[in-house]
Amino acid sequence: MARKSRKQTAAPMSAPSLYVHVALYIRLSVEDNKKRGCSVENQKLVLNDFLSDKPDFVVYDTYIDNGATGTNFHRPGFQQMLSDIEAGHINCVIVKDLSRLGRNSIDTGYYIEQYFHAHNVRFIAVTDQFDTADSGNLHGGIMLPLKNMINEAYALDIGRKIKAQARQAMKDGNYIGARAPYGYRKDPNNCHKLLIDENTAPVVKQIFEWAHEHVSLNRIVRNLNEMGIPAPSHYKKDTGEITSPGLIGSGKWQTRTVMKILESEVYTGDLVQGKTKIVDHQQVKAGEDNLIIAKCTHEPIISYELFNAVQEYRKQICEESKATPKRPYTPNIFKGKDDAGNNQ
Repeated sequence: MARKSRKQTAAPMSAPSLYVHVALYIRLSVEDNKKRGCSVENQKLVLNDFLSDKPDFVVYDTYIDNGATGTNFHRPGFQQMLSDIEAGHINCVIVKDLSRLGRNSIDTGYYIEQYFHAHNVRFIAVTDQFDTADSGNLHGGIMLPLKNMINEAYALDIGRKIKAQARQAMKDGNYIGARAPYGYRKDPNNCHKLLIDENTAPVVKQIFEWAHEHVSLNRIVRNLNEMGIPAPSHYKKDTGEITSPGLIGSGKWQTRTVMKILESEVYTGDLVQGKTKIVDHQQVKAGEDNLIIAKCTHEPIISYELFNAVQEYRKQICEESKATPKRPYTPNIFKGKDDAGNNQ
């Protein structure tokens, strides 16, 4: 956690200033999008209105985390704000309310009561009327941790409701992934419906046909790269579905990518969702009991017969590979010796 890595960092010494150098922090989670009062624009209005009669408050920067959960602090905007605090650029942080800073009671309390204090940073939550510079603040003492606990409980409750809604959507045959699988595109009129992508569906079909003809994964990858077919991530970059540089990759097909396509039931027209789940903010593989299967939800690219035949062959190859004795590595003891057997 950022809390642990920054705990012992001391605030840089700086010359006294007549002005308060302010960081405006704005956070909007996915669930908050439905709340008009929590929009980024509304938060900006509240903060600017608060500053309108305070000429000694000078805004250094506005940090925004849009679509970020408040249950942890691994947020780009927040982390940048901490870096600027440690560089000595900021001595006051202002948010609309306490829940904008975070909904994790322990870590939120840490930043307010310890981190900001250690770095001589004043913290203000406008609508909660909380100000660490006000010694007579009624929300200090018991009220601060209590309010943070309420915010955390709210986040957990919302999280459970979102998961329940998502699983119901899966059962109803709705696709809930962020991006359509390679070979498909999202219906522009219904983001939970998959449509055939005429540009990439033939590539998927060709991959399955090669696999059915017992072409090896390495050979399939070479074929795709030699044919100049863009890898899925690069194709989705060109269509605007992927914008993050970290998700684009090298542009070349990999055996892992081909294997993922060959294992996916989505190409038969079925949706099998719930293969992964979130545990401690990390996506991990889920068990069979977490799977939700919906049949015939969209147009198939390949037949059940072709898909099953490919799975059987891949299973056979896997079993044969496991049954083949592995030859242990033996170093070349003659390497580095001359014809007479002496070390060179």
